[in-house]
Amino acid sequence: MATIEITEGWTGDLDFTLTADGVAVDLTGATVELVLTTGSTVVDTSGDVTVVDAATGIVRYTPDPADLTPGQYRAHWKVTDGGKVVFYPNGRGDLWIVYRV
Repeated sequence: MATIEITEGWTGDLDFTLTADGVAVDLTGATVELVLTTGSTVVDTSGDVTVVDAATGIVRYTPDPADLTPGQYRAHWKVTDGGKVVFYPNGRGDLWIVYRV
């Protein structure tokens, strides 16, 4: 589990490398989504996620202006490949802390 700290209103690209046992995951042919929650609220990240480099597992989230408001979030990357679904991380989601400007 990683901790990400960021300021509210951030709209710049955020890049992440998805790994399994310390090795980058090959995302070739896979669909990647970001499941981002705060409490029981799910943030709409549709259209905000791209695969930057499939072979090296690099994904990008480009938040909309209202996506990240002050508070704590949990983030999981949902990867669907050949009908199989895997989450990164596979346990407790990464902690994102969003601070006021």
